[in-house]
Amino acid sequence: MKQGRVKEYQMKINKTLLIALFSLLASTLYAQNAAKYVFLFIGDGMGDNAIYATELYKKTLEEPLALEPMAMNQLSVQSFMVTSSANSLQTDSAAGGTAIATGVKTTNKVLAMDTTLQFNLETVGEKAKKAGYKVGILSSVAIDHATPAAFYAHNKSRHAYDEIALQLLTSNFDYFAGGGVHNLGNIKDKKSFAYQLDKSEYRYLTSAEEIKNLKKGDEKIVAVNPGTYSGIEYYWEIDKPKESLSLAYMTKKGIELLDNEKGFFMMVEGGKIDWALHSNDLGSSIQETLALDDAVKVALDFYNSHKDETLIIVTADHETGGLILGSSTSKGLRMDLYQHQKISEQEFERKLDVLKKLKRKVSFEEVLDSVATNFGLGSGIKELELTDLEKEWLQVTYKKEFIKGQEINPDRDYLDQSSDKNFTERVIIIMSQKTGVAWPTTDHTAARVPVKAIGVGEDYFKTSIDNTEVHDIILKVMGIPNNK
Repeated sequence: MKQGRVKEYQMKINKTLLIALFSLLASTLYAQNAAKYVFLFIGDGMGDNAIYATELYKKTLEEPLALEPMAMNQLSVQSFMVTSSANSLQTDSAAGGTAIATGVKTTNKVLAMDTTLQFNLETVGEKAKKAGYKVGILSSVAIDHATPAAFYAHNKSRHAYDEIALQLLTSNFDYFAGGGVHNLGNIKDKKSFAYQLDKSEYRYLTSAEEIKNLKKGDEKIVAVNPGTYSGIEYYWEIDKPKESLSLAYMTKKGIELLDNEKGFFMMVEGGKIDWALHSNDLGSSIQETLALDDAVKVALDFYNSHKDETLIIVTADHETGGLILGSSTSKGLRMDLYQHQKISEQEFERKLDVLKKLKRKVSFEEVLDSVATNFGLGSGIKELELTDLEKEWLQVTYKKEFIKGQEINPDRDYLDQSSDKNFTERVIIIMSQKTGVAWPTTDHTAARVPVKAIGVGEDYFKTSIDNTEVHDIILKVMGIPNNK
């Protein structure tokens, strides 16, 4: 071989070795900076204006020098995400959750299955578990509800609660927390959740003492908040009883249980934000958003001690209500007036139901006194005074419900919104008018939602993304193969 060709050959070898060396170095550096811990917070229905309204509410109630922005608004990256499903620009929670969890769009009402309903889509939780990470799924609503279910269950219908709950028991995930399942069933029925739970390795805990006594090393846990409606979903934050454990506490307990040498993936949903927005009940939405933000604070505290190996993401599966801040019919935006709302729409409906069932006549004035006590409307606060027209409008439904016997149903489906507004719904509408907000819908919209991030891989969120990209980014930063 001639000397020139030998030299050329040696240069090629050196170049190949150099490339290999750089590749090895790059992979080593990547491994060192991979996300060991990933927190994914989903505020169901939580649009940008819902967050901003909550921030404004905080600002009006706190001393300026003591004001601290919401934790989610302190994350390094503040961007947006498109939420469309495979068959609609307006996604529901099942398809929205599926897109985030699997990186694939599906049709509305479907959980982690493709649009043909022939194939299951593997979720980021399932992939993380398979890769050796511990996995936690938390929600303030039933754990077999659409968004949490999208991370562990596969079903053509989000409403197949019995089937979905059984898949929880075969998920092999380490920690479920928050709400319970829709139907425990009878332990003697082999098809029931109760029977299968008894045969499984999972512990279904429903007392504060049991949950607080959990310690590192405890596995296969379903921790149901003792402060729940019928063992299913959290009480509204604005109404919650003393025994209720916060979403922030459940998140902190999750860190304690899931922390290990390999790492963990944790999804935390603020589910009742969406329910409040479906009812256009901004006062309750604000409190639910603050509760989710408290859970984000817990993750941020953890991040501050693990900055080189943690990623926190805060986003929503879709926007609900189309909240408008500053309506033309108002005297200005007054978020501070929501401090006078002491109760959720649903709980106020319960109070009315109790009044109605009394074995005596309940006067319109007595009902108005309850409105004043619980919302401040007509209580003497200048900005919340009721006009004669507003009183007449309320009296129409008072007569229907308290004299003519129209049903008061506090437990109706939150999606059941009639154009003929009942008494409580009218109170909420008046409250919106007084505070200067407006609502074009009680349903989901196609609006983009916020996506906020801090930590390893945060740069991937700096531009607007599609909801399917959340799954892809999480796997990339965790170093888990992405086999869709």
